[in-house]
Amino acid sequence: MSGDSKIGPVGGIGRAVPLRRVASETAAPMRAAAQLQPTPDSLPTARLTRLASSLADQAPPVDVARVAALRTAIAGGSYGVHPAIIASAMLDFHGGAD
Repeated sequence: MSGDSKIGPVGGIGRAVPLRRVASETAAPMRAAAQLQPTPDSLPTARLTRLASSLADQAPPVDVARVAALRTAIAGGSYGVHPAIIASAMLDFHGGAD
């Protein structure tokens, strides 16, 4: 790096070009403070709170008929567990299958 003209004698970095003005110094006059305040509907937290509230009020998506069939199969002893199929599904879910 000894040939780099931007590196000074004590290892500091010299400035190749002068600093530019930041946008706030050259921008048009500021808008009124009332215009800068976000409306309550535009706040992400307010929207997320309303969404969470509406989702909490809804019933979870449950296939009642499927749950009843599984309960009957388990109670009757006809529900078979297949470890190889379960392991394969787990690997597929987590991206471990080729």
